[in-house]
Amino acid sequence: MQIKIQARGFSLSQALQEYIESKIRLALGRYIDRLARVDITLLDINGPKGGEDMRCRMLCRPDGSDSIVIEETAEDMYDAINACAHRMKRATDRHFTRLQSQRRSHLVPI
Repeated sequence: MQIKIQARGFSLSQALQEYIESKIRLALGRYIDRLARVDITLLDINGPKGGEDMRCRMLCRPDGSDSIVIEETAEDMYDAINACAHRMKRATDRHFTRLQSQRRSHLVPI
């Protein structure tokens, strides 16, 4: 699984990059061999104005399937990343559970 992180509106620190990578590996680790790549885009929407303006967007590309996209906005970038990673974990769990049940339904004799 390849992880690509891009920051817009601010510079990405090494600590934040490591935090994101560890969060993604923890959330999606069980699917590491079934995911081609995860793209993460971090945005500071309002710049220095403040408010709920930190956005995290994650795009996950499972092998041979449609992409899964999750977006979260919060006051703190770490909160946005945590919420986004949690939702991505749930979405990939649902995706692969659906795939598994579809495969099983094709194997059941009628």
